[in-house]
Amino acid sequence: MKHHDRRRKRLGQVIGCSTVIALVLTCQSGPHAQQSNATYPPDIVRLLDQATFGPTVDSVQHAADRGVEAWISEQFNTPLTPYPSLPHMPSTRPTSCTGTCARDNYSMYPLQVYFFNNALTGADQLRQRVAFALSQIFVVSALSNVTLPSWMGPYQQLLYQDAFTNYRQLLTDVTLSPAMGSFLNVLNNKKLNPTTGVKPNENYAREVLQLFSIGLVMLNPDGTPMLDENGQQIPTYDQATVEEFARVFTGWTLRPAFGAGIPNYQDRMIQHVVNNVEVDHDNGSKTLLGGEVFPDGVSAAQDLYDAIDNIAEHPNVGPFIGKQLIQHLVTSNPSPAYVARVSAAWADNGYGTSGDIPTVVWAILTDPEARGDFHAEPNYGHLVEPALFITRVLRAFNAKSDGVLNPYSANMEQDLFRAASVFNFYPPGYRIVGGNGLLGPEFKLQDSQSALTRINFVNTVVFGGIPPAPPDRPTGTTLDLSRLNALASNSGALVDELNGFLMHGAMSQAMHDAIVGAVEAVPVSNLPMRVQTAVYLVASSSQYQVEQ
Repeated sequence: MKHHDRRRKRLGQVIGCSTVIALVLTCQSGPHAQQSNATYPPDIVRLLDQATFGPTVDSVQHAADRGVEAWISEQFNTPLTPYPSLPHMPSTRPTSCTGTCARDNYSMYPLQVYFFNNALTGADQLRQRVAFALSQIFVVSALSNVTLPSWMGPYQQLLYQDAFTNYRQLLTDVTLSPAMGSFLNVLNNKKLNPTTGVKPNENYAREVLQLFSIGLVMLNPDGTPMLDENGQQIPTYDQATVEEFARVFTGWTLRPAFGAGIPNYQDRMIQHVVNNVEVDHDNGSKTLLGGEVFPDGVSAAQDLYDAIDNIAEHPNVGPFIGKQLIQHLVTSNPSPAYVARVSAAWADNGYGTSGDIPTVVWAILTDPEARGDFHAEPNYGHLVEPALFITRVLRAFNAKSDGVLNPYSANMEQDLFRAASVFNFYPPGYRIVGGNGLLGPEFKLQDSQSALTRINFVNTVVFGGIPPAPPDRPTGTTLDLSRLNALASNSGALVDELNGFLMHGAMSQAMHDAIVGAVEAVPVSNLPMRVQTAVYLVASSSQYQVEQ
């Protein structure tokens, strides 16, 4: 085994330490115990960390055989695994609907179970990861308005379907989604009525600009803020622009209901028309981004499609959305050069088309800052968010699960489909406390309680599993660690195996030695306990939880 004199990376030192062994494994700086592992090529393991819900032994072998580019192309062509079709239910829960009826029709339970099951076993891993990232940019939350799974499900399906399409298509579908319409008030948004004092709701107009497209300040292609002659940042829009967009997003309503009290959240919204006349849309002239003037007398549909084009053509969209996708898939602090390369891919897919999402994903995953066996940059990587942390641990050891895992994710402060606000579980600009200005979005969820919850989750699944508890947890979750038993008598070989498979050879020497010592303290007569000890100490460490 080769040892390289490289320093621990700063991101990996942020998670707090709670025990003596944790202090050794997560906080001590030292040279890396990096190794060349033909079984688990480091760059392939890193690719699957970035582009799936966690490497498996089989997926590493398959990706290694295919190569990075061929694997990505294969994933682009893997059929989509659809969300389940849920029964359409009344907005108000009938008194007769209790127990599992209430759970399955009036909570996010069935969607959360599907999410984890598909993340653990679905073939369309890259699509899932991109859709998961998009769901945290184009946020809809069950904590406000979109409270039924049959309302949320079609929105999540929309993100799956559009994950490999075009930004214009995605933004159009998001805008006309009943879930988004309800969440951010495009649904039944009405033009100005001087008599009643009703004004167009500005909620979606503001968020589509601030969060879904261009952000608050003008950006260079590399994602850095543009500055005026006085060295000040330049706003992208003002309140007048928000008011003009609010007028655009008027005149939309749901399609006919499925039955009495059962609204249609399945199909995209339609223009509100009475006797062939649009009654709620403001069809007056409007001035949007870049001073573009829309003529009067235009339909709600034409206004909306033109406004989507107006947004999509803004130069900020590439660096603003592109950088967030980099953060979700690869690293929290991409260099300006990395962002610029992704922005260039956003601007032109090689055929004169902008906003082509597969081209952007390709650029992100094949970029030199994403690839390579080892990254020595002190700000490289990102904290693995709770849902992804759970699936990575389970996929690594061929878990059998009923998918009832959201309670654990929620305890780590990521309750799927229930973000606290339109700003997601964590904002992309969140800076690590004590991190010298480093961005660390997922660290917004990390505190002493959630850090311990992560460790306790690993302890649970490694040393026994999650037991069944019908009806909500039919079979529970168990790991299969048996493939490691053959290595358990040799503590160094066991830790080397975990280093290569779980950490692409980037384990520090201090961590390596500490785990070897802990394993050797377990009698050789108890091989399963040796394996459990090693897996627990690796998977609960910050060096594993901070994906580098």
